Amino acid sequence: AEGGSSTDWGVSYFSLLNRVGHYLFGVRSGFSADQTSDIGDCIEDGMKRVYAAHDWSFLRPLADVSTTAPYATGTITIAAGVVTLVGGTFPSWAAAGVLKVNNRYYSVASRGSNTQITLDTTSVTIATASSYQLARPEIPLAAAFDAVANDSDLTYYPSPDEWYPPVKWRHDSTIRQLEGNNPEFDRPVFYSVRTTTFDPTVGSRKVLVLYPAPDQVYTLRVPMILRPVLLSETNLYPIGGEMLSQCILEACLASAEHNFEEREHVHEKRFLELIGLAIRDDQDRSSPTSLGPDAPRVNHSGFGMVDYGYRLREQRIGRLT
Repeated sequence: AEGGSSTDWGVSYFSLLNRVGHYLFGVRSGFSADQTSDIGDCIEDGMKRVYAAHDWSFLRPLADVSTTAPYATGTITIAAGVVTLVGGTFPSWAAAGVLKVNNRYYSVASRGSNTQITLDTTSVTIATASSYQLARPEIPLAAAFDAVANDSDLTYYPSPDEWYPPVKWRHDSTIRQLEGNNPEFDRPVFYSVRTTTFDPTVGSRKVLVLYPAPDQVYTLRVPMILRPVLLSETNLYPIGGEMLSQCILEACLASAEHNFEEREHVHEKRFLELIGLAIRDDQDRSSPTSLGPDAPRVNHSGFGMVDYGYRLREQRIGRLT
């Protein structure tokens, strides 16, 4: 294709397997299980060295996260905390939802089927078919997500006719207290990041918790910090591999020198040269070229800011002090 793909100049698990395998065993394919394991150790050690060397800007992307509108199709009845739906299908996320019926709010304990959920409060009974809303206060985040950069504000995606102030970070205990004392469905104003599960095979999973629970679909821009994902036959391409391809290769070959020759040789020296250049290049790419106009603090626009470009840079790399 014209211009090539985004991975043409990068590295992949299989290219590293090929190069490190050739260095260790003199062949490029047909590795035994033990040889593949040895090569994998060198790739893992090399990747860890690269990621630990610097606070890389590519691990801090700006991502758009969309909220979910409350589900309200059909009518419900409740018997001893068991909610039965007629005329609709409870969404897959219902177990993490909040139910509003007759102007009262109830947290959901589990989703039993497409038409049945169970509330945490089992004393609730509503015999008459009633309208309702089921809101989603927790938005699942990608497996690679680690944190929100600098606990930054989340900004609403701009629309031509509405402007909303940013969503502010609050400690998760504060969010839980607000959810318990004053539940409501509205435009979110606070957020926290909550760890919901831990699976030893994949690690922890986190969600973005919003208060109030969103009353419609909103798009939020989230400055993220990613956790590095190690390479495998499933995860083929490393984060930042396009700009660090040669550096990653030399790191993996240097790890082979360490692990199997117990010495520092050509690849270690080459890696040290390349990692310094890569860090300098990343700093040049991610540093602002301007801190904005030298304007008095009192010269504010109608939205309380002078330089909109500064605010965009602040979301990407954090506040400058």
